Amino acid sequence: MVKYKERLEEQKVFIDGEWTTASKGDTYSIINPSTGKTFVECQKCDVEDTKRAIDAARDAFDNGPWPNMSIKERSEILYKVSDMVAKKTWDLSKMDACCNGVPVLQHIVTILDMSPNFKYVCTRAEDLAKPNRIYGEFPIDQIVLREQDGVVALITPWNVPFWQMALKLPAALISGNTVVFKPASQTPLSAIEIARMFERAGLPKGVFDVVTGPGSVVGAEMAKSEKVDHIAFTGETTTGKDIVKNAIGNLKKVTLELGGKSPNIIFDDFPVEEAARMAAMGVSLANGEECFAGTRVLVQDKIYKEVAKKTAEIYGSLNVGNALSLKTNIGPLVTEEQMNKVLGYIESGKEEGATLLCGGYRLKEEELKDGFFIAPTVFSDVRNDMKIAREEIFGPVISIIPFSTEEEAIKIANDTIYGLAGGVMTKDKERAIRVARRIKAGNIFVNTWHMTSSDMPFGGYKQSGWGRLASEEGIKEFTQIKSIYADWHGLTKWLMKAMLLH
Repeated sequence: MVKYKERLEEQKVFIDGEWTTASKGDTYSIINPSTGKTFVECQKCDVEDTKRAIDAARDAFDNGPWPNMSIKERSEILYKVSDMVAKKTWDLSKMDACCNGVPVLQHIVTILDMSPNFKYVCTRAEDLAKPNRIYGEFPIDQIVLREQDGVVALITPWNVPFWQMALKLPAALISGNTVVFKPASQTPLSAIEIARMFERAGLPKGVFDVVTGPGSVVGAEMAKSEKVDHIAFTGETTTGKDIVKNAIGNLKKVTLELGGKSPNIIFDDFPVEEAARMAAMGVSLANGEECFAGTRVLVQDKIYKEVAKKTAEIYGSLNVGNALSLKTNIGPLVTEEQMNKVLGYIESGKEEGATLLCGGYRLKEEELKDGFFIAPTVFSDVRNDMKIAREEIFGPVISIIPFSTEEEAIKIANDTIYGLAGGVMTKDKERAIRVARRIKAGNIFVNTWHMTSSDMPFGGYKQSGWGRLASEEGIKEFTQIKSIYADWHGLTKWLMKAMLLH
Protein backbone atom coordinates (compact mmCIF):
# COMPACT_ATOMS: atom_id res chain seq x y z
CA MET A 1 0.00 0.00 0.00
CA VAL A 2 1.35 3.38 -1.01
CA LYS A 3 1.14 5.90 1.82
CA TYR A 4 1.47 9.65 2.08
CA LYS A 5 0.62 11.40 5.32
CA GLU A 6 -2.62 9.84 6.50
CA ARG A 7 -3.88 13.29 7.37
CA LEU A 8 -2.50 16.79 6.90
CA GLU A 9 -3.07 19.60 9.36
CA GLU A 10 -5.94 21.99 8.69
CA GLN A 11 -5.12 24.41 5.90
CA LYS A 12 -5.60 28.18 6.15
CA VAL A 13 -6.25 30.81 3.48
CA PHE A 14 -3.99 33.72 2.54
CA ILE A 15 -5.60 37.17 2.64
CA ASP A 16 -3.80 40.52 2.69
CA GLY A 17 -0.49 38.89 3.54
CA GLU A 18 -1.90 36.96 6.52
CA TRP A 19 -2.71 33.28 7.05
CA THR A 20 -6.22 33.13 8.42
CA THR A 21 -9.39 31.07 8.75
CA ALA A 22 -12.88 31.48 7.31
CA SER A 23 -14.79 34.21 9.14
CA LYS A 24 -17.50 31.81 10.34
CA GLY A 25 -15.02 29.08 11.27
CA ASP A 26 -16.41 26.64 8.71
CA THR A 27 -14.22 23.98 7.10
CA TYR A 28 -14.76 21.19 4.58
CA SER A 29 -13.10 17.81 4.07
CA ILE A 30 -11.13 16.60 1.08
CA ILE A 31 -11.36 12.85 0.55
CA ASN A 32 -8.38 11.04 -0.95
CA PRO A 33 -10.01 9.31 -3.96
CA SER A 34 -7.50 6.45 -3.83
CA THR A 35 -8.55 5.45 -0.31
CA GLY A 36 -11.98 6.98 0.20
CA LYS A 37 -10.74 8.53 3.45
CA THR A 38 -10.63 12.16 4.58
CA PHE A 39 -7.21 13.57 3.82
CA VAL A 40 -7.29 17.19 4.97
CA GLU A 41 -9.62 19.95 6.18
CA CYS A 42 -9.71 23.29 4.35
CA GLN A 43 -11.38 26.64 4.97
CA LYS A 44 -14.92 26.98 3.69
CA CYS A 45 -14.91 30.66 2.82
CA ASP A 46 -18.07 32.64 2.19
CA VAL A 47 -19.04 35.95 0.58
CA GLU A 48 -17.58 37.96 3.50
CA ASP A 49 -14.19 36.22 3.18
CA THR A 50 -14.21 36.69 -0.58
CA LYS A 51 -14.95 40.40 -0.25
CA ARG A 52 -12.12 40.69 2.27
CA ALA A 53 -9.68 39.15 -0.24
CA ILE A 54 -10.96 41.34 -3.08
CA ASP A 55 -10.64 44.47 -0.91
CA ALA A 56 -7.05 43.51 -0.08
CA ALA A 57 -6.21 43.05 -3.76
CA ARG A 58 -7.98 46.30 -4.66
CA ASP A 59 -6.02 48.25 -2.09
CA ALA A 60 -2.76 46.58 -3.13
CA PHE A 61 -3.39 47.64 -6.72
CA ASP A 62 -4.62 51.16 -6.03
CA ASN A 63 -2.17 52.06 -3.26
CA GLY A 64 0.57 49.43 -3.15
CA PRO A 65 3.97 49.31 -4.83
CA TRP A 66 3.41 46.29 -7.09
CA PRO A 67 1.83 47.98 -10.15
CA ASN A 68 4.57 50.63 -10.19
CA MET A 69 7.49 48.26 -9.80
CA SER A 70 9.62 47.55 -12.86
CA ILE A 71 9.38 44.28 -14.79
CA LYS A 72 12.85 43.47 -13.50
CA GLU A 73 11.78 43.92 -9.86
CA ARG A 74 8.69 41.75 -10.33
CA SER A 75 10.76 39.17 -12.21
CA GLU A 76 13.09 38.72 -9.26
CA ILE A 77 10.16 37.50 -7.19
CA LEU A 78 8.81 35.19 -9.89
CA TYR A 79 12.27 33.72 -10.42
CA LYS A 80 12.55 32.96 -6.72
CA VAL A 81 9.20 31.17 -6.79
CA SER A 82 10.19 29.22 -9.89
CA ASP A 83 13.29 27.96 -8.10
CA MET A 84 11.20 26.98 -5.06
CA VAL A 85 8.79 25.05 -7.30
CA ALA A 86 11.72 23.11 -8.78
CA LYS A 87 12.78 22.05 -5.28
CA LYS A 88 9.23 21.15 -4.22
CA THR A 89 8.03 19.39 -7.38
CA TRP A 90 7.74 16.00 -5.71
CA ASP A 91 5.86 17.39 -2.69
CA LEU A 92 3.49 19.42 -4.86
CA SER A 93 2.82 16.35 -7.00
CA LYS A 94 1.98 14.19 -3.98
CA MET A 95 -0.37 16.84 -2.61
CA ASP A 96 -2.34 17.05 -5.83
CA ALA A 97 -2.32 13.27 -6.40
CA CYS A 98 -3.88 12.73 -2.98
CA CYS A 99 -6.53 15.34 -3.75
CA ASN A 100 -7.62 14.39 -7.27
CA GLY A 101 -6.39 10.84 -7.92
CA VAL A 102 -4.29 11.66 -10.97
CA PRO A 103 -1.08 9.55 -10.88
CA VAL A 104 1.79 11.32 -9.16
CA LEU A 105 4.13 10.88 -12.13
CA GLN A 106 1.65 12.71 -14.35
CA HIS A 107 1.55 15.58 -11.87
CA ILE A 108 5.34 15.73 -12.01
CA VAL A 109 5.19 15.92 -15.83
CA THR A 110 2.63 18.74 -15.77
CA ILE A 111 4.63 20.71 -13.20
CA LEU A 112 7.83 20.31 -15.20
CA ASP A 113 5.91 21.27 -18.34
CA MET A 114 4.40 24.50 -17.01
CA SER A 115 6.73 25.69 -14.20
CA PRO A 116 9.05 27.31 -16.80
CA ASN A 117 6.18 29.73 -17.47
CA PHE A 118 7.17 31.62 -14.28
CA LYS A 119 10.41 32.60 -16.01
CA TYR A 120 9.10 32.71 -19.58
CA VAL A 121 6.63 35.50 -18.78
CA CYS A 122 9.42 37.58 -17.27
CA THR A 123 11.46 37.55 -20.48
CA ARG A 124 8.50 38.23 -22.76
CA ALA A 125 6.79 40.84 -20.55
CA GLU A 126 9.78 43.15 -20.75
CA ASP A 127 9.43 43.38 -24.53
CA LEU A 128 5.64 43.72 -24.40
CA ALA A 129 5.91 46.58 -21.89
CA LYS A 130 7.96 48.72 -24.28
CA PRO A 131 6.03 51.55 -25.97
CA ASN A 132 5.20 50.81 -29.59
CA ARG A 133 5.50 53.87 -31.81
CA ILE A 134 3.03 53.97 -34.71
CA TYR A 135 3.78 56.03 -37.81
CA GLY A 136 0.59 57.24 -39.45
CA GLU A 137 -0.51 59.79 -42.04
CA PHE A 138 -0.55 62.78 -39.65
CA PRO A 139 2.58 64.43 -38.16
CA ILE A 140 1.73 63.51 -34.57
CA ASP A 141 3.34 61.03 -32.19
CA GLN A 142 1.26 57.87 -31.78
CA ILE A 143 2.24 55.46 -29.03
CA VAL A 144 0.58 52.18 -28.02
CA LEU A 145 1.17 50.95 -24.46
CA ARG A 146 0.15 47.87 -22.51
CA GLU A 147 -0.95 48.41 -18.92
CA GLN A 148 -2.36 46.28 -16.11
CA ASP A 149 -5.99 45.20 -16.01
CA GLY A 150 -6.13 45.86 -12.25
CA VAL A 151 -7.58 43.28 -9.86
CA VAL A 152 -7.70 39.85 -11.49
CA ALA A 153 -9.76 36.94 -10.18
CA LEU A 154 -8.52 33.46 -11.09
CA ILE A 155 -10.57 30.27 -10.81
CA THR A 156 -8.99 26.92 -11.72
CA PRO A 157 -10.29 23.32 -12.02
CA TRP A 158 -9.31 20.17 -10.15
CA ASN A 159 -7.91 18.01 -12.94
CA VAL A 160 -4.42 19.52 -13.40
CA PRO A 161 -4.23 22.10 -10.60
CA PHE A 162 -0.64 23.32 -10.90
CA TRP A 163 -0.69 23.39 -14.70
CA GLN A 164 -3.86 25.46 -14.76
CA MET A 165 -2.55 27.83 -12.08
CA ALA A 166 0.75 28.30 -13.92
CA LEU A 167 -1.09 29.11 -17.16
CA LYS A 168 -2.63 32.19 -15.55
CA LEU A 169 -0.94 33.39 -12.37
CA PRO A 170 2.58 34.29 -13.64
CA ALA A 171 1.16 36.22 -16.61
CA ALA A 172 -1.29 38.09 -14.39
CA LEU A 173 1.36 39.04 -11.82
CA ILE A 174 4.25 39.98 -14.11
CA SER A 175 2.10 42.65 -15.74
CA GLY A 176 1.50 44.34 -12.37
CA ASN A 177 -1.98 43.08 -11.63
CA THR A 178 -3.05 41.96 -8.18
CA VAL A 179 -4.74 38.57 -7.89
CA VAL A 180 -7.50 36.85 -5.94
CA PHE A 181 -7.22 33.12 -6.57
CA LYS A 182 -9.82 30.43 -5.94
CA PRO A 183 -8.47 26.97 -6.66
CA ALA A 184 -10.95 24.12 -7.14
CA SER A 185 -12.41 23.01 -3.82
CA GLN A 186 -11.08 19.49 -4.37
CA THR A 187 -7.47 20.56 -5.06
CA PRO A 188 -6.42 23.66 -3.11
CA LEU A 189 -3.18 22.39 -1.59
CA SER A 190 -0.71 23.27 -4.35
CA ALA A 191 -2.22 26.78 -4.61
CA ILE A 192 -1.80 27.27 -0.86
CA GLU A 193 1.79 26.09 -1.12
CA ILE A 194 2.46 28.52 -4.00
CA ALA A 195 1.12 31.33 -1.79
CA ARG A 196 3.65 30.34 0.86
CA MET A 197 6.38 30.53 -1.76
CA PHE A 198 5.35 34.02 -2.87
CA GLU A 199 5.25 35.12 0.77
CA ARG A 200 8.82 33.86 1.27
CA ALA A 201 9.90 35.50 -1.99
CA GLY A 202 8.86 38.92 -0.67
CA LEU A 203 5.67 39.63 -2.61
CA PRO A 204 3.98 42.76 -1.15
CA LYS A 205 0.90 42.03 0.93
CA GLY A 206 -2.45 41.88 -0.81
CA VAL A 207 -0.93 41.26 -4.24
CA PHE A 208 -1.77 37.55 -4.15
CA ASP A 209 -4.71 36.32 -2.09
CA VAL A 210 -5.97 32.72 -1.94
CA VAL A 211 -9.47 31.78 -0.82
CA THR A 212 -10.95 28.27 -0.73
CA GLY A 213 -14.55 27.17 -0.70
CA PRO A 214 -17.54 26.43 -2.96
CA GLY A 215 -17.51 27.95 -6.42
CA SER A 216 -21.21 28.73 -6.20
CA VAL A 217 -20.39 31.15 -3.35
CA VAL A 218 -16.76 32.27 -3.67
CA GLY A 219 -16.52 32.10 -7.46
CA ALA A 220 -19.87 33.79 -7.97
CA GLU A 221 -18.88 36.69 -5.69
CA MET A 222 -15.59 37.11 -7.57
CA ALA A 223 -17.50 37.31 -10.86
CA LYS A 224 -20.09 39.75 -9.47
CA SER A 225 -17.72 42.09 -7.66
CA GLU A 226 -17.37 45.53 -9.21
CA LYS A 227 -13.94 45.80 -7.58
CA VAL A 228 -12.66 43.01 -9.86
CA ASP A 229 -11.50 44.13 -13.32
CA HIS A 230 -10.85 40.77 -14.98
CA ILE A 231 -11.89 37.20 -14.23
CA ALA A 232 -10.15 34.18 -15.77
CA PHE A 233 -11.93 30.86 -15.35
CA THR A 234 -11.23 27.30 -16.40
CA GLY A 235 -13.95 24.68 -15.97
CA GLU A 236 -17.25 23.44 -17.33
CA THR A 237 -18.94 25.37 -20.13
CA THR A 238 -22.16 25.69 -18.12
CA THR A 239 -20.29 27.31 -15.23
CA GLY A 240 -18.45 29.54 -17.70
CA LYS A 241 -21.78 30.88 -18.92
CA ASP A 242 -22.76 31.65 -15.32
CA ILE A 243 -19.46 33.52 -14.89
CA VAL A 244 -20.32 35.67 -17.91
CA LYS A 245 -23.78 36.46 -16.54
CA ASN A 246 -22.38 37.43 -13.14
CA ALA A 247 -19.59 39.52 -14.70
CA ILE A 248 -21.94 41.78 -16.62
CA GLY A 249 -22.41 44.20 -13.70
CA ASN A 250 -19.23 46.18 -14.36
CA LEU A 251 -18.54 44.62 -17.79
CA LYS A 252 -15.28 43.15 -16.47
CA LYS A 253 -12.96 41.40 -18.87
CA VAL A 254 -13.63 37.65 -18.99
CA THR A 255 -11.19 34.90 -20.05
CA LEU A 256 -12.63 31.40 -20.35
CA GLU A 257 -11.07 28.00 -21.00
CA LEU A 258 -13.97 25.59 -21.00
CA GLY A 259 -14.98 22.09 -22.04
CA GLY A 260 -14.08 19.96 -25.00
CA LYS A 261 -15.06 16.87 -26.95
CA SER A 262 -11.97 16.67 -29.08
CA PRO A 263 -11.79 14.61 -32.29
CA ASN A 264 -8.70 12.50 -32.94
CA ILE A 265 -8.79 11.70 -36.69
CA ILE A 266 -6.80 8.61 -37.72
CA PHE A 267 -6.32 8.03 -41.45
CA ASP A 268 -5.68 4.62 -42.99
CA ASP A 269 -2.06 5.37 -43.92
CA PHE A 270 -1.22 5.38 -40.22
CA PRO A 271 0.09 2.04 -38.86
CA VAL A 272 -2.51 0.20 -36.78
CA GLU A 273 -0.30 -0.30 -33.71
CA GLU A 274 0.80 3.33 -33.72
CA ALA A 275 -2.78 4.49 -34.30
CA ALA A 276 -4.06 2.52 -31.31
CA ARG A 277 -1.34 3.89 -29.08
CA MET A 278 -2.14 7.45 -30.15
CA ALA A 279 -5.84 6.83 -29.48
CA ALA A 280 -5.01 5.59 -25.99
CA MET A 281 -2.52 8.38 -25.36
CA GLY A 282 -5.11 11.02 -26.17
CA VAL A 283 -7.26 9.91 -23.20
CA SER A 284 -4.69 8.42 -20.83
CA LEU A 285 -3.49 11.50 -18.95
CA ALA A 286 -5.35 12.80 -15.87
CA ASN A 287 -7.53 9.66 -15.88
CA GLY A 288 -9.37 11.02 -18.92
CA GLU A 289 -10.54 13.97 -16.75
CA GLU A 290 -9.07 16.48 -19.13
CA CYS A 291 -10.64 19.25 -21.18
CA PHE A 292 -8.61 18.58 -24.34
CA ALA A 293 -8.54 14.78 -24.21
CA GLY A 294 -9.06 13.13 -27.60
CA THR A 295 -12.20 11.32 -26.49
CA ARG A 296 -13.77 11.03 -29.96
CA VAL A 297 -11.46 8.79 -31.99
CA LEU A 298 -12.40 8.95 -35.68
CA VAL A 299 -10.89 6.03 -37.63
CA GLN A 300 -11.00 5.52 -41.39
CA ASP A 301 -13.07 2.46 -42.26
CA LYS A 302 -10.28 0.46 -43.92
CA ILE A 303 -8.44 0.06 -40.58
CA TYR A 304 -11.38 0.73 -38.25
CA LYS A 305 -11.92 -2.75 -36.78
CA GLU A 306 -8.20 -3.40 -36.30
CA VAL A 307 -7.59 -0.05 -34.59
CA ALA A 308 -10.65 -0.43 -32.35
CA LYS A 309 -9.58 -3.91 -31.26
CA LYS A 310 -5.97 -2.85 -30.65
CA THR A 311 -7.00 0.32 -28.80
CA ALA A 312 -9.13 -1.72 -26.41
CA GLU A 313 -6.23 -4.12 -25.90
CA ILE A 314 -3.77 -1.31 -25.08
CA TYR A 315 -6.10 0.97 -23.11
CA GLY A 316 -7.63 -1.92 -21.22
CA SER A 317 -4.22 -3.16 -20.11
CA LEU A 318 -3.17 0.11 -18.44
CA ASN A 319 -2.37 -0.27 -14.76
CA VAL A 320 -5.09 1.16 -12.52
CA GLY A 321 -4.11 1.91 -8.94
CA ASN A 322 -3.33 4.28 -6.11
CA ALA A 323 -2.37 7.71 -7.41
CA LEU A 324 0.83 7.70 -5.35
CA SER A 325 2.17 4.51 -6.94
CA LEU A 326 4.85 5.03 -9.58
CA LYS A 327 3.39 2.03 -11.44
CA THR A 328 -0.06 3.58 -11.86
CA ASN A 329 -1.19 4.69 -15.33
CA ILE A 330 -4.76 5.55 -14.37
CA GLY A 331 -5.86 6.50 -10.87
CA PRO A 332 -9.28 6.97 -9.29
CA LEU A 333 -11.72 9.64 -10.37
CA VAL A 334 -11.69 12.77 -8.25
CA THR A 335 -14.87 12.10 -6.24
CA GLU A 336 -17.51 9.42 -5.82
CA GLU A 337 -19.95 11.79 -7.52
CA GLN A 338 -17.71 12.07 -10.59
CA MET A 339 -17.24 8.29 -10.67
CA ASN A 340 -21.01 7.74 -10.67
CA LYS A 341 -21.46 10.36 -13.36
CA VAL A 342 -18.99 8.55 -15.63
CA LEU A 343 -20.61 5.17 -14.91
CA GLY A 344 -23.91 6.76 -15.97
CA TYR A 345 -22.38 7.78 -19.31
CA ILE A 346 -21.11 4.23 -19.81
CA GLU A 347 -24.62 2.85 -19.28
CA SER A 348 -25.91 5.42 -21.77
CA GLY A 349 -23.41 4.17 -24.36
CA LYS A 350 -24.62 0.61 -23.94
CA GLU A 351 -28.29 1.64 -24.15
CA GLU A 352 -27.74 3.63 -27.36
CA GLY A 353 -26.16 0.65 -29.10
CA ALA A 354 -22.41 1.25 -28.89
CA THR A 355 -20.25 -1.86 -28.53
CA LEU A 356 -18.32 -2.11 -25.25
CA LEU A 357 -14.87 -3.49 -26.06
CA CYS A 358 -13.30 -3.23 -22.60
CA GLY A 359 -13.89 -1.82 -19.14
CA GLY A 360 -17.19 -0.21 -18.30
CA TYR A 361 -17.34 -0.98 -14.59
CA ARG A 362 -16.12 0.09 -11.16
CA LEU A 363 -12.99 -1.63 -9.86
CA LYS A 364 -13.23 -2.91 -6.27
CA GLU A 365 -10.48 -5.50 -5.98
CA GLU A 366 -8.18 -5.49 -2.93
CA GLU A 367 -6.61 -2.04 -2.40
CA LEU A 368 -9.02 -0.45 -4.89
CA LYS A 369 -12.16 -1.37 -2.92
CA ASP A 370 -12.60 1.97 -1.11
CA GLY A 371 -11.44 4.26 -3.95
CA PHE A 372 -13.28 5.71 -6.93
CA PHE A 373 -11.79 3.57 -9.70
CA ILE A 374 -13.25 2.82 -13.13
CA ALA A 375 -11.69 0.31 -15.52
CA PRO A 376 -10.37 1.98 -18.73
CA THR A 377 -13.29 1.83 -21.16
CA VAL A 378 -13.46 1.68 -24.97
CA PHE A 379 -16.61 1.79 -27.11
CA SER A 380 -16.72 1.03 -30.83
CA ASP A 381 -19.64 1.41 -33.27
CA VAL A 382 -20.25 4.88 -31.87
CA ARG A 383 -22.34 7.38 -33.81
CA ASN A 384 -21.65 11.09 -33.43
CA ASP A 385 -25.22 11.70 -32.28
CA MET A 386 -24.85 9.45 -29.23
CA LYS A 387 -24.63 11.00 -25.77
CA ILE A 388 -21.12 9.58 -25.24
CA ALA A 389 -20.01 11.38 -28.41
CA ARG A 390 -21.77 14.67 -27.69
CA GLU A 391 -21.13 15.37 -24.00
CA GLU A 392 -17.90 15.78 -22.06
CA ILE A 393 -17.61 12.61 -19.97
CA PHE A 394 -14.44 13.54 -18.04
CA GLY A 395 -13.30 10.00 -17.33
CA PRO A 396 -11.33 7.09 -18.87
CA VAL A 397 -13.75 6.49 -21.75
CA ILE A 398 -12.88 6.36 -25.47
CA SER A 399 -15.55 6.48 -28.19
CA ILE A 400 -14.42 5.18 -31.60
CA ILE A 401 -16.33 6.49 -34.62
CA PRO A 402 -15.87 5.26 -38.24
CA PHE A 403 -15.52 7.49 -41.30
CA SER A 404 -14.88 6.90 -45.00
CA THR A 405 -13.54 10.10 -46.56
CA GLU A 406 -11.57 13.15 -45.51
CA GLU A 407 -14.65 15.34 -45.96
CA GLU A 408 -16.72 13.06 -43.75
CA ALA A 409 -14.05 13.10 -41.04
CA ILE A 410 -13.95 16.90 -41.01
CA LYS A 411 -17.75 17.10 -40.90
CA ILE A 412 -17.92 14.73 -37.91
CA ALA A 413 -15.01 16.46 -36.18
CA ASN A 414 -16.69 19.87 -36.39
CA ASP A 415 -20.16 18.59 -35.45
CA THR A 416 -19.85 19.65 -31.79
CA ILE A 417 -20.47 22.71 -29.65
CA TYR A 418 -16.83 22.53 -28.52
CA GLY A 419 -13.59 23.57 -30.18
CA LEU A 420 -10.71 23.16 -27.75
CA ALA A 421 -8.51 20.58 -29.48
CA GLY A 422 -8.25 18.10 -32.30
CA GLY A 423 -5.80 15.62 -33.72
CA VAL A 424 -4.72 14.37 -37.14
CA MET A 425 -2.82 11.09 -37.45
CA THR A 426 -1.41 10.55 -40.94
CA LYS A 427 1.91 10.16 -42.73
CA ASP A 428 0.76 12.59 -45.45
CA LYS A 429 2.09 16.03 -44.39
CA GLU A 430 -0.02 17.97 -46.88
CA ARG A 431 -3.20 16.26 -45.75
CA ALA A 432 -2.25 16.71 -42.09
CA ILE A 433 -1.98 20.50 -42.42
CA ARG A 434 -5.00 20.71 -44.72
CA VAL A 435 -7.21 18.88 -42.25
CA ALA A 436 -5.70 20.64 -39.23
CA ARG A 437 -6.64 24.00 -40.73
CA ARG A 438 -10.24 22.89 -41.28
CA ILE A 439 -10.86 21.57 -37.77
CA LYS A 440 -12.60 24.32 -35.80
CA ALA A 441 -10.50 24.13 -32.66
CA GLY A 442 -7.77 26.17 -30.98
CA ASN A 443 -5.16 23.42 -30.54
CA ILE A 444 -4.37 20.77 -33.13
CA PHE A 445 -2.01 17.84 -32.57
CA VAL A 446 -0.47 16.12 -35.60
CA ASN A 447 0.87 12.61 -34.92
CA THR A 448 1.06 13.45 -31.20
CA TRP A 449 -1.14 14.56 -28.30
CA HIS A 450 -0.64 16.57 -25.08
CA MET A 451 2.53 18.25 -26.41
CA THR A 452 1.89 21.79 -25.19
CA SER A 453 4.42 24.45 -24.20
CA SER A 454 4.76 27.94 -22.73
CA ASP A 455 5.61 29.24 -26.21
CA MET A 456 2.25 28.35 -27.76
CA PRO A 457 -1.15 30.01 -27.17
CA PHE A 458 -3.73 27.74 -25.51
CA GLY A 459 -7.49 28.22 -25.82
CA GLY A 460 -10.57 27.22 -27.74
CA TYR A 461 -13.14 28.05 -30.40
CA LYS A 462 -16.92 28.06 -30.02
CA GLN A 463 -18.15 27.03 -26.54
CA SER A 464 -14.67 26.01 -25.45
CA GLY A 465 -13.86 29.53 -24.37
CA TRP A 466 -12.70 33.10 -24.89
CA GLY A 467 -9.13 34.34 -25.06
CA ARG A 468 -5.74 32.63 -24.97
CA LEU A 469 -3.39 31.55 -22.20
CA ALA A 470 0.36 30.80 -22.27
CA SER A 471 2.82 32.28 -24.76
CA GLU A 472 3.03 35.98 -25.55
CA GLU A 473 -0.74 35.98 -26.13
CA GLY A 474 -1.25 34.75 -22.57
CA ILE A 475 0.62 37.76 -21.19
CA LYS A 476 -1.34 40.14 -23.40
CA GLU A 477 -4.54 38.56 -22.04
CA PHE A 478 -3.87 40.21 -18.66
CA THR A 479 -3.20 43.70 -20.01
CA GLN A 480 -5.13 46.64 -21.43
CA ILE A 481 -4.10 48.55 -24.54
CA LYS A 482 -3.71 52.33 -24.29
CA SER A 483 -3.28 54.62 -27.31
CA ILE A 484 -1.55 57.99 -26.75
CA TYR A 485 -1.71 60.75 -29.39
CA ALA A 486 0.74 63.65 -28.88
CA ASP A 487 0.94 66.77 -31.07
CA TRP A 488 4.36 68.44 -30.84
CA HIS A 489 4.16 70.18 -34.23
CA GLY A 490 1.14 72.46 -34.05
CA LEU A 491 -1.21 70.38 -36.17
CA THR A 492 -4.02 70.82 -33.64
CA LYS A 493 -3.71 74.65 -33.80
CA TRP A 494 -4.07 74.50 -37.58
CA LEU A 495 -7.15 72.25 -37.24
CA MET A 496 -8.72 74.61 -34.70
CA LYS A 497 -8.28 77.51 -37.10
CA ALA A 498 -9.72 75.48 -39.91
CA MET A 499 -12.73 74.62 -37.74
CA LEU A 500 -13.11 78.27 -36.60
CA LEU A 501 -12.31 77.31 -32.99
CA HIS A 502 -9.48 79.86 -32.60
